Amino acid sequence: MVNTLVNILVLITLLSIVMMVIFLLLAIFNFIKMDRIKSIKMLKLTAIPIVIMIFCMIGYWDISPEDKVNKADVAITHEEKPVAKVESTEDVTWQDKIKELASLNSTPPQKFETIVAYAKKYPATKAEIKEFEDYIIAEYTNKKYLADEKDEEYRLSNIFKASVVNRYYGDEETPINDFVYGFYQNSATIFSGGESINNNTIKYNERQMDKALSAIENEN
Repeated sequence: MVNTLVNILVLITLLSIVMMVIFLLLAIFNFIKMDRIKSIKMLKLTAIPIVIMIFCMIGYWDISPEDKVNKADVAITHEEKPVAKVESTEDVTWQDKIKELASLNSTPPQKFETIVAYAKKYPATKAEIKEFEDYIIAEYTNKKYLADEKDEEYRLSNIFKASVVNRYYGDEETPINDFVYGFYQNSATIFSGGESINNNTIKYNERQMDKALSAIENEN
């Protein structure tokens, strides 16, 4: 059924092209005969097959099986695809995954995409969430988290932990979630090479993190 509809749309499109060519030729012919009124009328008529072709293309996009498969892919395709498998198994820990990723000969943006994809599927326990939270607070407090630009394993670990915690809380607006999100943004930005540690955006995020950290301490 789908193939039949596609064939019909293709046929209509071809007929529309023929009509458009005929109208254009008639417009040129009348222009040569100095009949500008008929020439303009023929040019206006070319709009009809053009509109028909547009609707055919829209219809083809909606019913084409191949396009239906690819539409979802278009929405989630990144400019640079992950470079490592992100499946989590019992035999491979997140530490192993980060070591493997850090050793690859890939660009920082590619590694970033890969570790974030892995974090989205990582089945963290509540104990791990608390462990990651405490770790992130400690690394920010001692100002180490942006210091070593060459230690990719350390930076990927920070991005992974922050991603896992943020995914755990979702859109929940809490001091800890806000704090971890700022940590994630700064870590990701510096790792990808987008900004320096003295950038205004980095400093702004840290001021917001300081506020969130104060709120966390007041809760405790």
